[in-house]
Amino acid sequence: MKLIVILTDKYFKMSKIFAISSAGKTEKSFLDLRFGKCENVVFYNVTDDHLSIIENPYKNSDHSGIKLVRFLQNEGVSTIITGEVGPMVSDLLEKEKLQLVLLEEERIKIEDIIARIKKK
Repeated sequence: MKLIVILTDKYFKMSKIFAISSAGKTEKSFLDLRFGKCENVVFYNVTDDHLSIIENPYKNSDHSGIKLVRFLQNEGVSTIITGEVGPMVSDLLEKEKLQLVLLEEERIKIEDIIARIKKK
């Protein structure tokens, strides 16, 4: 089952720190459709317009998605933007009240996602 969230003005005002799964290490990189096994994670803080990119420390681990969710929680992330998550991650996100945005666009750049966030 896929959950698709429509990005509205109200939605963006609720979220302060976004985590975006990325295939590369720059804003020009594309969204990595895999969550737990993504290469990198982009943090975007709406409040201070700050962006940072880190390598996914769990991409080669068992239960990488669960571990990544816990890590992102500790970093203060309120919304995760990715292509897909497994059922265990989906259940955990629901339990922990973290917002999930699933994008099906394979060739969307991180800079374009951030532009969408800024528009709101």
